[in-house]
Amino acid sequence: MLRKLCLTAAACLMLGACATGPAVKSGIYHIRPNDTVEIQDRMLDSVNAVRARSGAAPLTLNPQLTAAAQVQARDISRQNRAWPFGSDGSSPYDRIRREGYGGELVGEIYSQSYETELETLTAWVEDPVWEAELVSPDATEMGFAWQQDRSGLIWWVVTLGRGTGVGYATDF
Repeated sequence: MLRKLCLTAAACLMLGACATGPAVKSGIYHIRPNDTVEIQDRMLDSVNAVRARSGAAPLTLNPQLTAAAQVQARDISRQNRAWPFGSDGSSPYDRIRREGYGGELVGEIYSQSYETELETLTAWVEDPVWEAELVSPDATEMGFAWQQDRSGLIWWVVTLGRGTGVGYATDF
């Protein structure tokens, strides 16, 4: 377990060392609107590094899953509660359907913290339940989004799915 944690932390630090985006000011990680692509790419690369160590295939970022994750991040921020239900009673299944995702839901991971996306990923990997979802061989795609409150608190959401394969290059 310690070895896995050290490897994850090392991978996150290496990827994070290349970052020029969000800044830590007064101990709070501040995300700017133009940091979105950089943060999403860094998280996808880091999740795929975790998956590679477990023998799972890499994920691709899916726009519908990302939209569903963004809806949930905003909603749990408004609710001030990190949990799987929307304020309208919606579930992750409902949200991916509303966003037009044609695949199947594999899982949803969420948290609230003042930490970076890579520190948050490390915490998820340390939890056997969250880690099992992240490395699930059923997952082929992920959505990733967040909402940062005025206080600096960040509500992180990863939505994992198994795509239908329709329209993918592997169908040729």
